[in-house]
Amino acid sequence: MLQEQHCTTIPGNHMKGDNQTWLLSESSGFASARAAAVPAGALLPTLVATCIAISCVRRLMNTRKNSRAKSLITAHSSTTDVSGKASEENSVATASSSTTDVEKTAQSPTSTCPVSGTPYSVFGQGMKKWIIFVVSVSALISPFGATTFLPALNVVSDVLGITRTEANISITTYMIAQAIAPAFIGTLSDNSGRRLSFILCFIIFIIGNIGLALQTNYAALLVLRMVQAVGCTAAVALTFAVVADLTTSAERGKYMGYAGAGILAGPALGPTIGGLLAQYLGWRSIFWFLAIFSGALLVLFIFFFPETCRKVVGNGSIPPTGVNRSVLSCIQQRKLSKQQFDYDGTKTVKSPGQKVAFPNPLVALSILFEKESGIMLLYNGLFFTGMMVTITSIPDLFEQAYGFNELEIGLCYIANGAGSFLSSLTMGHVVDWNFRRHAKSIGMPIIKGKQQDLSNFPIERLRLQVVIPGHIIGIIGLLMFGWTVHFRTHLVGPEIALFVTGFGVATAFNITNGLLLDLHRDRAAASTAAGNFARCLMSAGGSAAILPMCRAMNPGWAFTSFALVYVLLIAVVLWVMRDGMRWRQELEEKKRVKREEAENNRNTSPV
Repeated sequence: MLQEQHCTTIPGNHMKGDNQTWLLSESSGFASARAAAVPAGALLPTLVATCIAISCVRRLMNTRKNSRAKSLITAHSSTTDVSGKASEENSVATASSSTTDVEKTAQSPTSTCPVSGTPYSVFGQGMKKWIIFVVSVSALISPFGATTFLPALNVVSDVLGITRTEANISITTYMIAQAIAPAFIGTLSDNSGRRLSFILCFIIFIIGNIGLALQTNYAALLVLRMVQAVGCTAAVALTFAVVADLTTSAERGKYMGYAGAGILAGPALGPTIGGLLAQYLGWRSIFWFLAIFSGALLVLFIFFFPETCRKVVGNGSIPPTGVNRSVLSCIQQRKLSKQQFDYDGTKTVKSPGQKVAFPNPLVALSILFEKESGIMLLYNGLFFTGMMVTITSIPDLFEQAYGFNELEIGLCYIANGAGSFLSSLTMGHVVDWNFRRHAKSIGMPIIKGKQQDLSNFPIERLRLQVVIPGHIIGIIGLLMFGWTVHFRTHLVGPEIALFVTGFGVATAFNITNGLLLDLHRDRAAASTAAGNFARCLMSAGGSAAILPMCRAMNPGWAFTSFALVYVLLIAVVLWVMRDGMRWRQELEEKKRVKREEAENNRNTSPV
């Protein structure tokens, strides 16, 4: 049985070149503090879950009911208007037909594309923001699982008797599992609903964290980190899928920003929380905290989270059944069972006796082989790797350069998270503004709550126009970080670099994920899972390579190497901006031909 030791490093010695480390046995007071790790760690998630649950009850009982009632009133009034004006419309139909033809000819083809007459979602704006806030909080388990452990890497390597490079391998195995799992969870979510997938992820994550808190050897660390990754990784894919369920392309930018804010703030909050826990309660308390936090989320989702998957509930007007119903939904359905609501025509799989669809990972992987999507996934994965190699290298580089302990290392991540958070809150509005600007220039109407036809709309160009500034900012941040750490400047230098890197990478990350949702609205979770697959595999390789690269050359040249790759990636962005719409139209034409051939084969086959 291994005995844990608390590692305290004297900061000044590393600056002088003295790398001595003192391993101090734990005092009785410190041991008693560690024994209180579980109840102390339970306080924060319990308070958060309580506040969320209270507010969720009020909003779900009032906002959703009001939005559905409004939908009913709209349907009734539109029927009355149509019947009352039928004779008037018939009398002027001939006179207006020629004028309509002239107007259609003068406008862009996109401007005459039909817009669905029913609401894209029956959830009101307030309810949409609430649901996305909840899933954004739940998505914190993904960056928390990856980053709360980082400040304790040095202590864990000493306790388990392994090298720092071997400790970093636990990050690599985590990311490999993180790459594969969403391909299964994503397709399950697209076919059987978001609620079931969220609940399964929370249960697996809880099991993995309890095992990590109790394990005592390196092999168990690697295996249980993979179990932990399976449980938390799909949270990101499910979060963005919920955004696609609720929002149209015209408003998706800001909601992607809201959803991404939690995901990208995690790399700052995670190491800070992990550093505090490791410093004062021991590194095992990190995993107890994660288990309790995810347990609180599990209770929240079972009781209060509504189903949003469009294949299950359409635009939200179809009552869910079975596991897709929350406890609160059951109460609501009793009150609303006799009402009828507008339905947007989305095909559903809502049979009361339906079976859970078996997840097919090939659906997500097939997206990798589509020309436009594959190129964007490659770009998204490579660029996100820049952030991962940065935050992965911080514990080792900052301990050597500045002699920081676990808590001080954890606090250094705040700058990166602040940059990411600022980007998420601001750049989404810029994306939506750019959408409206392009739509106005070609005469395409934007109706609030209605999805636009994007078949002849250059969605790639307008999304990626905002990506390019973020891309350049991210490159500058990587260069600054590598060289400021190499020359051991004042800590302000690397912290500014981390802020700049976080802002640039978050901008490109959120917008390209939003573009993938625009391209695959019917397979939202699967497309995000494909992105997760590419992103995590590349990040796993980068995380394993960064420390050997820093030792072989130096941090400055190591991060310059990544920056040079990203300079070349700008050409990829420009390529998709130019040819993306044509590729999308060609793919849609191929799919249409295949559907027609399949239909003809069914019609001509003998009975």
